[in-house]
Amino acid sequence: MASRAIWEQHMQNLQEALRTEHIDRRTFTKVAAAAAGAMGLAGTVGVASAAPAPGGKVLLPRNQADINTFIVGSGQDISNLDPHTGHDYSIAWAQKACYDSLLRYSGVPTEPVLHLATEFAGNTDATEFSITLTDAAKFHDGSAVTAEAVQYNFNRMLRKNLGVAYMFSAFMDENSVSVVDPTHLKIALNKPFAPFEAVVPWLFIANPAVIEANAGDDEGETYLLDHEAGSGPYTIGKWELGSGYEFNRWADYWWQPEDVTMVDTLVWSVIREASSRRIAMEAGEAHYVDFLTAEDYEGLKDGGFAVNTEAGIGPFAIKLNNSTGPTADVNVRAAILQSFDYEAALQVVSGYGEIMQGPLATNMKPWHDDSLVTLKYDIEGAKASLAKSAYPDGFELEYVYVADFTLEEQWGLILLQGCSEIGIDVKMTPLVWPDMVARAADAATSPGAIAIYAGTDYLDPDNFLYASYHSSQAGTWSAASQYNNPDVDALLDEGRSTVDQERRIEIYNEVQQKLVADSVEIWVYVEIPLVALANGLEGNVLIQTMGGDAREFGWAPAS
Repeated sequence: MASRAIWEQHMQNLQEALRTEHIDRRTFTKVAAAAAGAMGLAGTVGVASAAPAPGGKVLLPRNQADINTFIVGSGQDISNLDPHTGHDYSIAWAQKACYDSLLRYSGVPTEPVLHLATEFAGNTDATEFSITLTDAAKFHDGSAVTAEAVQYNFNRMLRKNLGVAYMFSAFMDENSVSVVDPTHLKIALNKPFAPFEAVVPWLFIANPAVIEANAGDDEGETYLLDHEAGSGPYTIGKWELGSGYEFNRWADYWWQPEDVTMVDTLVWSVIREASSRRIAMEAGEAHYVDFLTAEDYEGLKDGGFAVNTEAGIGPFAIKLNNSTGPTADVNVRAAILQSFDYEAALQVVSGYGEIMQGPLATNMKPWHDDSLVTLKYDIEGAKASLAKSAYPDGFELEYVYVADFTLEEQWGLILLQGCSEIGIDVKMTPLVWPDMVARAADAATSPGAIAIYAGTDYLDPDNFLYASYHSSQAGTWSAASQYNNPDVDALLDEGRSTVDQERRIEIYNEVQQKLVADSVEIWVYVEIPLVALANGLEGNVLIQTMGGDAREFGWAPAS
């Protein structure tokens, strides 16, 4: 993978941090400042595949026999620990260390499992849920995690309407959660939402007493930026913005995994350059490194470190404006899709990715429609499609991408080359991410083409398809294609309100077919995240949703 500039990493953080139903300019600026202008790249990694060390040697980190520590060397900072306003890849690692949730994502393949909730039962139409809490969970001040605390956290999250709120606010309000007794509560949704269990792991439970004691004039938002109020396995040992963070095992943590011994200390070390992350790994000064270049990834693999080999599920797309301008013509969009060289695009990332067949990754099972054909470069077909459009002689197409993001610039050049062969002149416009979001907020200002990464919060097609293609989402960065198809809207509404999985598969297959038929955008590729980790780890370091969970892994006993 090509080198990821610091700006790109920051832009990625901000993208995830701003995934809300709506966000005004003032709030955008506030979050941008807190996030240091960063946009989160979803951690959509698959299974880690360990490469044996030379001679069969297991490469353990330096001094591991004496200190049970796990060090993440990351190019991405942790900007905001608040469980109800902060949300991106690095933040998720830290939140899972300090906070518990009713359900949590676990394993590969990844799925939600019981955690604070010992029972989580929904009715047949996904509108009502009865929850029983464990009576063992304690906040770090020793007080019990109660149903009242869970209710408080749902309501604070909905009031803030930031971070993870976009996953809940469409079907919940502050009257949705009711307390039965200290360990039982009920949730009544305003309308059915089939993937409710899939989003619940993102509601982290904070101690209401700590929030109230530090409420200030923002309901504890300033305090929780860099303090924790959880019941999770770790407390904060060090918090140095832009440098490093330390999370120390809480001795009285209420839950223990069956198969591994959790590490005593989780360290998040901010290492900006990919080459420096590789050096830290080789020196035993980091045990997990992310956002590697292909060269550094291959070097660590050849050196005997375990590496990820599985494609993620979050696609990168060049979204086309379906509402205004020449790209509102389906034949124009078809021509652009056919003129794009997908194989060349994959070579930009040194082949570490998969060309798509439509809006969902091919390994998004069972939801991907396997009858779809892989997208291909077809210049003669592109010429024929453009000839059928209202613009047979071509036009100027603006392509907007993140400034100083080399990958998006290179994909723009591939777009430019292909389009030039059919008479379309591509104007490349680099912008900072906030300006890209502002441009996408209105169909009239949205460019003809804009580069967008999707995030993976929950493993359901609704995560990708509703957010990007339901007309109600137009104006958000994820729906920058400005797509409006009443038939697709109806299917997406039915998909999120239908419990029967077989029917949901039928619905989402039909949605994928319609989106491909409409040539909505250029689905470029799904990346293979280039991460490496030290051998000797047990458990699940890599899961398919965003951010790792330190409860999931530990060091193998020394032999």
